[in-house]
Amino acid sequence: MWPRLEINLSKIQENTKVITEIIQQYGGQVDGVVKVVAGEPAVARAMLAGGLQGLADSRLANIVRMRLAGINCPITLLRSPALSEIAQVIEYTDLSLNSEKTVLAALAKEASRQGKTHKVIVMTDLGDGREGVAPAHLADLVAYTRSLNNIELVGVGTNFTCFSGQPPTLEQLRKLVELKEQLAQGIDLLISAGTSSTLHLINSGQWQAAWLKQINHWRIGESIFFGHDIITQQPLANCWQNACLLKAEIIEIQEKDPFGDQRAKRGIVALGTQELGAGSLRPISAGVQVLGASSDHLVVSLTKDYKIGDILSFSLDYQALLVSATSPYVQVICIKD
Repeated sequence: MWPRLEINLSKIQENTKVITEIIQQYGGQVDGVVKVVAGEPAVARAMLAGGLQGLADSRLANIVRMRLAGINCPITLLRSPALSEIAQVIEYTDLSLNSEKTVLAALAKEASRQGKTHKVIVMTDLGDGREGVAPAHLADLVAYTRSLNNIELVGVGTNFTCFSGQPPTLEQLRKLVELKEQLAQGIDLLISAGTSSTLHLINSGQWQAAWLKQINHWRIGESIFFGHDIITQQPLANCWQNACLLKAEIIEIQEKDPFGDQRAKRGIVALGTQELGAGSLRPISAGVQVLGASSDHLVVSLTKDYKIGDILSFSLDYQALLVSATSPYVQVICIKD
Protein backbone atom coordinates (compact mmCIF):
# COMPACT_ATOMS: atom_id res chain seq x y z
CA MET A 1 0.00 0.00 0.00
CA TRP A 2 1.18 3.46 -0.88
CA PRO A 3 1.74 6.08 0.39
CA ARG A 4 3.84 4.66 3.18
CA LEU A 5 5.46 6.34 6.18
CA GLU A 6 8.63 4.50 7.16
CA ILE A 7 9.93 5.10 10.69
CA ASN A 8 13.42 3.76 11.33
CA LEU A 9 13.39 2.55 14.93
CA SER A 10 17.17 2.15 15.08
CA LYS A 11 17.65 5.80 14.16
CA ILE A 12 14.96 6.93 16.61
CA GLN A 13 16.72 4.99 19.35
CA GLU A 14 20.11 6.48 18.46
CA ASN A 15 18.75 10.04 18.32
CA THR A 16 17.07 9.50 21.68
CA LYS A 17 20.30 8.23 23.22
CA VAL A 18 22.37 11.16 21.94
CA ILE A 19 19.89 13.82 23.07
CA THR A 20 19.15 12.17 26.42
CA GLU A 21 22.84 11.90 27.27
CA ILE A 22 23.35 15.58 26.45
CA ILE A 23 20.51 16.64 28.73
CA GLN A 24 21.59 14.30 31.51
CA GLN A 25 24.98 16.02 31.53
CA TYR A 26 23.11 19.13 32.68
CA GLY A 27 21.14 17.32 35.37
CA GLY A 28 17.90 16.88 33.45
CA GLN A 29 15.51 13.95 33.10
CA VAL A 30 13.78 13.38 29.78
CA ASP A 31 10.31 12.28 28.77
CA GLY A 32 9.96 11.34 25.11
CA VAL A 33 6.99 12.96 23.37
CA VAL A 34 5.33 10.51 20.99
CA LYS A 35 2.23 12.47 19.96
CA VAL A 36 3.50 13.15 16.43
CA VAL A 37 3.22 9.42 15.65
CA ALA A 38 -0.02 8.88 17.59
CA GLY A 39 1.72 7.02 20.40
CA GLU A 40 2.94 4.24 18.09
CA PRO A 41 4.07 1.56 20.60
CA ALA A 42 7.06 0.41 18.53
CA VAL A 43 8.37 3.97 18.44
CA ALA A 44 7.74 4.38 22.16
CA ARG A 45 9.79 1.26 22.88
CA ALA A 46 12.63 2.48 20.67
CA MET A 47 12.73 5.77 22.55
CA LEU A 48 12.74 3.99 25.91
CA ALA A 49 15.60 1.81 24.67
CA GLY A 50 17.46 5.05 23.99
CA GLY A 51 17.51 5.85 27.69
CA LEU A 52 14.37 7.84 28.46
CA GLN A 53 12.90 7.94 31.95
CA GLY A 54 9.33 8.12 30.64
CA LEU A 55 6.99 9.06 27.79
CA ALA A 56 4.54 11.88 27.17
CA ASP A 57 1.59 12.54 24.87
CA SER A 58 -1.14 15.15 24.51
CA ARG A 59 -3.93 12.73 23.66
CA LEU A 60 -5.33 10.24 26.11
CA ALA A 61 -6.24 7.84 23.29
CA ASN A 62 -2.55 7.54 22.39
CA ILE A 63 -1.64 6.87 26.02
CA VAL A 64 -4.30 4.16 26.28
CA ARG A 65 -2.90 2.66 23.06
CA MET A 66 0.56 2.43 24.63
CA ARG A 67 -0.75 0.98 27.89
CA LEU A 68 -2.75 -1.68 26.04
CA ALA A 69 0.43 -2.56 24.14
CA GLY A 70 2.12 -3.34 27.45
CA ILE A 71 4.14 -0.15 27.96
CA ASN A 72 4.33 0.36 31.72
CA CYS A 73 6.80 3.22 32.14
CA PRO A 74 5.70 6.57 33.64
CA ILE A 75 3.57 8.48 31.13
CA THR A 76 2.71 12.19 31.29
CA LEU A 77 -0.43 13.73 29.79
CA LEU A 78 0.77 16.97 28.22
CA ARG A 79 -2.57 18.59 27.45
CA SER A 80 -4.72 19.71 30.37
CA PRO A 81 -7.17 16.88 31.13
CA ALA A 82 -10.71 17.30 29.85
CA LEU A 83 -13.38 16.87 32.51
CA SER A 84 -14.95 14.17 30.35
CA GLU A 85 -11.84 11.97 30.57
CA ILE A 86 -10.79 12.36 34.21
CA ALA A 87 -11.36 8.70 35.11
CA GLN A 88 -9.08 7.51 32.31
CA VAL A 89 -6.45 10.12 33.17
CA ILE A 90 -6.16 8.68 36.66
CA GLU A 91 -6.25 5.10 35.38
CA TYR A 92 -3.71 5.37 32.58
CA THR A 93 -1.36 8.28 33.34
CA ASP A 94 1.06 9.01 36.14
CA LEU A 95 1.35 12.77 35.77
CA SER A 96 -0.51 15.57 34.02
CA LEU A 97 0.12 19.25 33.26
CA ASN A 98 -2.56 21.50 34.75
CA SER A 99 -3.64 25.12 35.06
CA GLU A 100 -7.34 24.91 36.06
CA LYS A 101 -8.60 24.49 39.63
CA THR A 102 -11.80 22.83 38.42
CA VAL A 103 -9.80 20.14 36.67
CA LEU A 104 -7.47 19.65 39.62
CA ALA A 105 -10.44 19.18 41.95
CA ALA A 106 -11.92 16.59 39.60
CA LEU A 107 -8.58 14.76 39.42
CA ALA A 108 -8.37 14.69 43.22
CA LYS A 109 -11.89 13.30 43.57
CA GLU A 110 -11.32 10.58 40.99
CA ALA A 111 -7.88 9.68 42.34
CA SER A 112 -9.48 9.18 45.76
CA ARG A 113 -12.16 6.98 44.21
CA GLN A 114 -9.51 4.83 42.50
CA GLY A 115 -7.28 4.77 45.57
CA LYS A 116 -4.39 6.48 43.80
CA THR A 117 -2.20 9.54 44.11
CA HIS A 118 -1.88 11.50 40.87
CA LYS A 119 1.14 13.70 40.19
CA VAL A 120 0.75 17.13 38.62
CA ILE A 121 2.88 19.92 37.23
CA VAL A 122 1.18 23.32 37.29
CA MET A 123 1.74 25.49 34.24
CA THR A 124 2.42 29.19 33.85
CA ASP A 125 2.48 31.21 30.64
CA LEU A 126 5.71 33.14 30.17
CA GLY A 127 4.86 34.51 26.74
CA ASP A 128 3.99 31.64 24.42
CA GLY A 129 0.29 32.45 24.74
CA ARG A 130 -0.95 28.91 25.04
CA GLU A 131 -1.76 27.11 28.33
CA GLY A 132 -0.85 28.23 31.83
CA VAL A 133 -1.83 30.86 34.37
CA ALA A 134 -0.18 34.27 34.49
CA PRO A 135 2.94 34.30 36.72
CA ALA A 136 1.10 36.53 39.21
CA HIS A 137 -1.49 33.77 39.73
CA LEU A 138 0.93 30.86 40.02
CA ALA A 139 1.32 31.06 43.81
CA ASP A 140 -2.45 30.77 44.28
CA LEU A 141 -2.63 27.76 41.95
CA VAL A 142 0.27 26.08 43.76
CA ALA A 143 -1.37 26.63 47.15
CA TYR A 144 -4.66 25.24 45.89
CA THR A 145 -2.96 22.18 44.40
CA ARG A 146 -1.16 21.47 47.66
CA SER A 147 -4.48 21.58 49.53
CA LEU A 148 -5.92 18.66 47.56
CA ASN A 149 -5.90 15.09 48.78
CA ASN A 150 -4.62 12.38 46.43
CA ILE A 151 -2.78 14.99 44.35
CA GLU A 152 1.00 15.40 44.54
CA LEU A 153 2.48 18.62 43.23
CA VAL A 154 5.82 17.66 41.68
CA GLY A 155 6.73 20.73 39.65
CA VAL A 156 6.02 23.94 37.82
CA GLY A 157 6.33 24.29 34.07
CA THR A 158 5.89 26.34 30.94
CA ASN A 159 5.85 25.95 27.17
CA PHE A 160 7.83 27.74 24.49
CA THR A 161 7.47 28.11 20.71
CA CYS A 162 4.30 25.95 20.54
CA PHE A 163 1.86 28.79 19.78
CA SER A 164 3.79 32.04 19.42
CA GLY A 165 6.65 30.49 17.47
CA GLN A 166 9.12 32.48 19.55
CA PRO A 167 12.12 30.54 20.91
CA PRO A 168 12.79 30.60 24.65
CA THR A 169 15.19 33.08 26.19
CA LEU A 170 17.44 32.84 29.22
CA GLU A 171 15.44 35.68 30.77
CA GLN A 172 12.22 33.66 30.59
CA LEU A 173 13.90 30.61 32.10
CA ARG A 174 15.39 32.74 34.86
CA LYS A 175 11.91 34.05 35.65
CA LEU A 176 10.59 30.50 36.00
CA VAL A 177 13.47 29.52 38.28
CA GLU A 178 12.75 32.55 40.47
CA LEU A 179 9.06 31.63 40.64
CA LYS A 180 9.92 28.09 41.66
CA GLU A 181 12.30 29.30 44.36
CA GLN A 182 9.56 31.51 45.80
CA LEU A 183 7.04 28.67 45.82
CA ALA A 184 9.07 25.59 46.71
CA GLN A 185 8.85 25.98 50.52
CA GLY A 186 11.58 23.43 51.02
CA ILE A 187 10.06 20.94 48.58
CA ASP A 188 12.23 19.81 45.67
CA LEU A 189 9.97 20.82 42.78
CA LEU A 190 10.77 19.98 39.18
CA ILE A 191 11.01 22.79 36.66
CA SER A 192 9.48 21.49 33.44
CA ALA A 193 10.66 23.87 30.74
CA GLY A 194 12.98 21.74 28.67
CA THR A 195 11.62 21.20 25.16
CA SER A 196 13.05 20.72 21.68
CA SER A 197 13.14 24.51 21.36
CA THR A 198 14.94 24.86 24.70
CA LEU A 199 17.53 22.36 23.44
CA HIS A 200 18.62 25.12 21.05
CA LEU A 201 20.12 26.99 24.02
CA ILE A 202 22.37 24.01 24.78
CA ASN A 203 23.24 23.48 21.13
CA SER A 204 24.19 27.15 20.71
CA GLY A 205 26.42 27.20 23.80
CA GLN A 206 24.15 29.40 25.92
CA TRP A 207 23.44 26.79 28.62
CA GLN A 208 26.28 27.79 30.93
CA ALA A 209 24.96 29.37 34.14
CA ALA A 210 24.74 27.13 37.21
CA TRP A 211 21.09 28.07 37.85
CA LEU A 212 20.09 26.46 34.55
CA LYS A 213 20.55 23.04 36.17
CA GLN A 214 17.27 23.75 37.94
CA ILE A 215 15.56 23.29 34.56
CA ASN A 216 15.46 19.56 35.20
CA HIS A 217 12.39 18.16 33.43
CA TRP A 218 12.53 17.93 29.64
CA ARG A 219 9.81 16.98 27.17
CA ILE A 220 11.50 16.14 23.87
CA GLY A 221 9.83 14.96 20.68
CA GLU A 222 10.60 16.90 17.52
CA SER A 223 14.39 16.87 17.91
CA ILE A 224 14.34 13.10 18.41
CA PHE A 225 12.30 12.48 15.27
CA PHE A 226 14.18 14.93 13.05
CA GLY A 227 17.66 15.05 14.61
CA HIS A 228 17.97 18.79 14.27
CA ASP A 229 17.91 22.05 16.21
CA ILE A 230 14.30 23.09 15.62
CA ILE A 231 15.14 26.80 15.83
CA THR A 232 17.98 26.84 13.27
CA GLN A 233 17.04 23.61 11.44
CA GLN A 234 20.71 22.62 11.62
CA PRO A 235 21.58 18.96 12.27
CA LEU A 236 22.39 17.95 15.83
CA ALA A 237 25.77 16.26 16.12
CA ASN A 238 25.63 12.46 15.86
CA CYS A 239 21.89 12.46 15.12
CA TRP A 240 20.00 11.12 12.12
CA GLN A 241 17.89 13.51 10.05
CA ASN A 242 16.16 10.78 7.99
CA ALA A 243 14.55 8.62 10.67
CA CYS A 244 11.14 9.25 9.08
CA LEU A 245 10.51 9.06 5.33
CA LEU A 246 7.30 9.30 3.34
CA LYS A 247 7.16 7.20 0.16
CA ALA A 248 4.54 7.48 -2.57
CA GLU A 249 3.83 6.27 -6.10
CA ILE A 250 4.06 8.14 -9.41
CA ILE A 251 0.72 7.88 -11.22
CA GLU A 252 1.30 10.24 -14.18
CA ILE A 253 4.23 11.66 -16.16
CA GLN A 254 3.61 14.24 -18.88
CA GLU A 255 5.53 16.94 -20.70
CA LYS A 256 4.01 20.35 -20.11
CA ASP A 257 5.29 23.77 -21.12
CA PRO A 258 4.19 26.11 -18.30
CA PHE A 259 7.01 25.13 -15.99
CA GLY A 260 9.66 26.75 -18.18
CA ASP A 261 12.20 23.93 -18.34
CA GLN A 262 11.75 21.88 -21.53
CA ARG A 263 14.04 19.16 -20.16
CA ALA A 264 11.80 18.59 -17.15
CA LYS A 265 8.71 16.45 -17.09
CA ARG A 266 5.72 17.02 -14.86
CA GLY A 267 4.81 14.11 -12.62
CA ILE A 268 1.88 13.46 -10.35
CA VAL A 269 2.35 11.48 -7.16
CA ALA A 270 -0.58 9.81 -5.37
CA LEU A 271 -0.30 12.00 -2.32
CA GLY A 272 -1.92 15.28 -1.32
CA THR A 273 -2.80 17.67 1.46
CA GLN A 274 -5.18 15.07 2.88
CA GLU A 275 -2.03 13.13 3.84
CA LEU A 276 0.17 16.18 4.52
CA GLY A 277 -2.02 18.90 5.98
CA ALA A 278 -0.19 22.21 5.88
CA GLY A 279 3.16 20.44 6.05
CA SER A 280 5.88 20.30 3.42
CA LEU A 281 8.12 17.67 1.86
CA ARG A 282 11.69 17.61 0.62
CA PRO A 283 12.56 15.05 -2.08
CA ILE A 284 15.15 12.42 -1.22
CA SER A 285 14.89 10.79 -4.65
CA ALA A 286 17.23 12.36 -7.21
CA GLY A 287 15.95 14.67 -9.93
CA VAL A 288 12.70 15.55 -8.17
CA GLN A 289 11.36 18.99 -7.28
CA VAL A 290 8.08 19.51 -5.46
CA LEU A 291 5.94 22.10 -7.25
CA GLY A 292 2.83 21.96 -5.10
CA ALA A 293 -0.09 19.88 -3.95
CA SER A 294 -3.86 19.74 -4.04
CA SER A 295 -5.98 17.56 -1.79
CA ASP A 296 -5.16 14.35 -3.68
CA HIS A 297 -2.24 15.12 -6.01
CA LEU A 298 1.40 16.07 -5.44
CA VAL A 299 2.83 17.77 -8.52
CA VAL A 300 6.55 17.35 -9.11
CA SER A 301 9.13 18.26 -11.73
CA LEU A 302 11.22 15.30 -12.90
CA THR A 303 14.67 15.58 -14.49
CA LYS A 304 15.51 11.87 -14.21
CA ASP A 305 14.01 8.98 -16.14
CA TYR A 306 11.20 7.87 -13.88
CA LYS A 307 8.27 5.73 -15.00
CA ILE A 308 4.70 5.17 -13.90
CA GLY A 309 4.61 3.10 -10.72
CA ASP A 310 8.01 4.23 -9.44
CA ILE A 311 8.18 5.11 -5.76
CA LEU A 312 9.57 8.48 -4.65
CA SER A 313 10.95 9.17 -1.18
CA PHE A 314 10.54 12.40 0.77
CA SER A 315 11.62 13.78 4.11
CA LEU A 316 8.92 15.58 6.07
CA ASP A 317 8.58 18.59 8.33
CA TYR A 318 6.79 18.28 11.67
CA GLN A 319 3.31 19.11 10.37
CA ALA A 320 3.59 16.64 7.49
CA LEU A 321 4.76 13.91 9.86
CA LEU A 322 1.94 14.67 12.29
CA VAL A 323 -0.75 14.40 9.61
CA SER A 324 0.69 11.46 7.68
CA ALA A 325 1.23 9.40 10.83
CA THR A 326 -2.44 9.75 11.73
CA SER A 327 -3.96 9.57 8.24
CA PRO A 328 -6.03 6.47 7.39
CA TYR A 329 -4.64 6.77 3.85
CA VAL A 330 -1.01 6.27 4.91
CA GLN A 331 0.46 2.94 5.94
CA VAL A 332 2.85 3.38 8.87
CA ILE A 333 5.76 0.93 8.76
CA CYS A 334 8.35 0.65 11.52
CA ILE A 335 11.68 -0.76 10.37
CA LYS A 336 15.06 -1.54 11.91
CA ASP A 337 18.47 -1.34 10.25
